[in-house]
Amino acid sequence: MKNLSFEAVNLLRKNARRAVQELGLLNNAYSEIDVTLAERHLLIELNACESSTASGIKERLLLDKSTVSRLISRAVKKSYVESRIDEKDKRNRLLFLTDKGRKTLNAFETTAFKQTKDSLLTLTSEEIETVYQGVALYAQGLKNSRLVKKNTPTTLLPISTSDGTGTHQEIESMQEITKQMNKLGYELRTFDEKDEECLYQIFQEVVDVGTLFPYECSSTQEFHQQFLNPAGQVYVCCSSEKEVVGGFYLRPNFSGRSSHIVNAAYMMRSTHRGKGIGALFIKASLHLAKSLGFEAMQFNMVLSQNLVAIRLYQRLGFSIIGTIPEAVRKPDGGYQDGYVMYRKLNDF
Repeated sequence: MKNLSFEAVNLLRKNARRAVQELGLLNNAYSEIDVTLAERHLLIELNACESSTASGIKERLLLDKSTVSRLISRAVKKSYVESRIDEKDKRNRLLFLTDKGRKTLNAFETTAFKQTKDSLLTLTSEEIETVYQGVALYAQGLKNSRLVKKNTPTTLLPISTSDGTGTHQEIESMQEITKQMNKLGYELRTFDEKDEECLYQIFQEVVDVGTLFPYECSSTQEFHQQFLNPAGQVYVCCSSEKEVVGGFYLRPNFSGRSSHIVNAAYMMRSTHRGKGIGALFIKASLHLAKSLGFEAMQFNMVLSQNLVAIRLYQRLGFSIIGTIPEAVRKPDGGYQDGYVMYRKLNDF
């Protein structure tokens, strides 16, 4: 939609306000639990990945340094959070949830989950699908408007099943990709055993959404089977605080005389999306796959509901070469299509 009317923009704003009102946020929801909205977000982030620093919380919650400092101080005073000196780097202080913090988290999360579920149950399956996609895309749009670089296209391309001869983003050299990642505060390296816990937490987050991967559950067994397969090579992306914020694997998609085609899967913590790192992440994987001797990359099952990923893959030269009708069961019991996407590795 290239032309947005005044009425269209205000309608979205009106409905966003209504959602805030219905959630009880203007009424200081969860005041009986003695936790503010900002404190709720802090506890959720620390539960997702403990051993965070104040700088890491600042980055994920999109708050300024002084606000984060006050937020953490209040949480420590309420005994929700404790701060410890990092034994590996005594210049840093690491944040951890206390038992009281976990109990508080469980109290409001149970209520919030029920509130969300009850509201969705009043809608039809088609309406629920619209909510999933609409909220995700609006959140992505907000991130894009704030963080996207001038040279990163923000216009969503229509999904195409062509041979991929349209306009694509340039695949820079690995050296340039590394430079851009470092400039954004990230680095890419091979997986180490010490990364497993944090990488598993990210796996849980993306799988439990239900719209990104077709896995049945987010158990540790599923994580090891799907992501830490011995046949593959795993890479992780770390922030400037050395926190693992994402990862991907590369492994042969087929055996024998088709082993020159590589398969890959990517996952990124939600708080680090929308910064331009995702495209660099995929571009780096293309170079790494090529250096390992692979000649093409293929995704076997890209969920049709995952519109943001599909369009990003297409901008990076992938084409939809096949559609599997009703390939994936959705959380609501319905089905969605699966796309097979492919690109050669000899054109960069």
